Amino acid sequence: MKISKIGAMHPLAKRISLLVSAFSLVLGLFLLGYNLQFISTGELSVALNLWPLLLVLAGIMLVVDSVKKRRFTRVSSMTTRKFPIHIERASRELSCKLQYSYGRLALGAAKGEPVLVTEHAGPAIPPQISQETVGGLEEISITMSQPLFPSHFQLQNAWKLELCRSLPLSLSLQLHAADLHMDLRQLDVEAIELSTDSGTQQILFGTPKKKMTGQIYCASGDLSLFLPSGVFTWVRLLNPFCRVDYPQGDFEKREDGSLVTPSVAHSQSSIELTVDGPIRRLVLDIEDGQET
Repeated sequence: MKISKIGAMHPLAKRISLLVSAFSLVLGLFLLGYNLQFISTGELSVALNLWPLLLVLAGIMLVVDSVKKRRFTRVSSMTTRKFPIHIERASRELSCKLQYSYGRLALGAAKGEPVLVTEHAGPAIPPQISQETVGGLEEISITMSQPLFPSHFQLQNAWKLELCRSLPLSLSLQLHAADLHMDLRQLDVEAIELSTDSGTQQILFGTPKKKMTGQIYCASGDLSLFLPSGVFTWVRLLNPFCRVDYPQGDFEKREDGSLVTPSVAHSQSSIELTVDGPIRRLVLDIEDGQET
């Protein structure tokens, strides 16, 4: 299934584009008139000194649009939409790439077929979903159409992505100004890549069948990682100035700055994570029990 992205320009973008075009036209006419000696140097100087009016008018348009959108968000009812994701029976593994901005994202295991559930106030462009099967690999790509001025949109925007439990899974997520709650305890995740620039992120890891690797980059946010007990875990920190809390004291710090759990007898699985970025606060915690 593929839902095409709608390419219509935002109404506010049209108004600002018209304003800039009109200003450029007027300025070009003044410069042309000056070169042809129809306009004196003094008149040209006055015209050039008026360029900050463009910023004033654009700012007024932004403020008016923001106020209108916030009022609209308060009075608009919430709209919930479901986008089923069909997985071919012949698929043996799953790869999911997701780009999401401005809101709250939840990711977990589906009870039945995989599905994306979106919730928002007022009109919103549907997500762009594309799928491709390469051999036994099912590749899913989900992209959110970016709002032009998202302050109002972020207040009432939430996605919930539920993926199938039975297939080995690779995840790649790019988040912008978004909060994340990701529950991987009932998913067979083999690899995860996460890049986020702000917001609060919480990830609950499950017990991998063999080995799970992760690359996490988090900028100016709070990151909490909840790891399963009975699994050897190695967390490599590339930012030596990151504030790290591990409240239960389950980790040992090595000379290279990485954190590891003590060796677990009879454990056949492991988790290896690389964490980087100017994270405000990193929490590492070991769960006492594992949800089934």
